[in-house]
Amino acid sequence: MSISSVDFSGKFTSVKGQVTISKDSLLVQGFDLIIDVNTLDLEIPGMTKHAKSADFFDVTNFPSITFFGDSVQSLGGKGTVFGTMKAKGVERPMAIPFTVTLDNKLITVETLFTINRSDFSIGLKEEVSDEVLIKATLLGKKSKD
Repeated sequence: MSISSVDFSGKFTSVKGQVTISKDSLLVQGFDLIIDVNTLDLEIPGMTKHAKSADFFDVTNFPSITFFGDSVQSLGGKGTVFGTMKAKGVERPMAIPFTVTLDNKLITVETLFTINRSDFSIGLKEEVSDEVLIKATLLGKKSKD
């Protein structure tokens, strides 16, 4: 999962979760993710350490970011999952768009969306760009019929 803003970019190297997809129609039916904030890696090493501090993500007290989907609208390989994202102890309803493709037995779920750091009390709004672009690609194998 990669993140970027006008000021810098980076990634989380440990993202776990479950995306439930119907076997027949490739419709996404469920979507839950847990991001290990300790695995944050920004392009500027000194910035990574600061981003993990209490000023931003506060990984000591809030080691994960979660998203749990409540419902999904899916049609023709595209859709939106509605649910709750929790970061730094703050919960917000979110609508995350996604696409699903199948190439042989490899299923790819991709998303690209923007959040505001300030909505989750991550850093001061004026320190760096408030808008953060999140891009995620999840890969899975289609189970045997």
